[in-house]
Amino acid sequence: MKRQITTAIGVLAILFSSCKTEPNAEAVRKEVLNIHDKLMIDGEKVVKNKMKLDTLLLSGQLKKSPDSAAAKQQVSDVIARLNAADEKMMDWMHFFKDDFKGKTEQEDLDYYKSQMIKIRDVEDGYIKVTRESDSVLKIYKIK
Repeated sequence: MKRQITTAIGVLAILFSSCKTEPNAEAVRKEVLNIHDKLMIDGEKVVKNKMKLDTLLLSGQLKKSPDSAAAKQQVSDVIARLNAADEKMMDWMHFFKDDFKGKTEQEDLDYYKSQMIKIRDVEDGYIKVTRESDSVLKIYKIK
């Protein structure tokens, strides 16, 4: 009886482990493109925040700050990070091959997995710099 139960458990374990499927290249490609589409919308906010901070930098509002030189430097640094995040996205888009065809399915999958890592890095940068720029805009009550 114990032997039958052990055998049944072993067979079930094999069946369940064989049901696991590795995502295919097309599925990973679609996910990469979905993230890209989301980042295009997020990129609009990056550009808008940059424009607001540029306007703040050129206005006289920072002169009212107790340490206007430090305030100007802070705003300039955030603008530089916004530009860098936007440039990183442009670079990724420039080098991304939507119709990549390797010699094997595994090469296709490896390519799209590598692109997933890169686009997630861009996404992380967008999130961080957007939060940072939102905080600076909030300090100066700019909507």
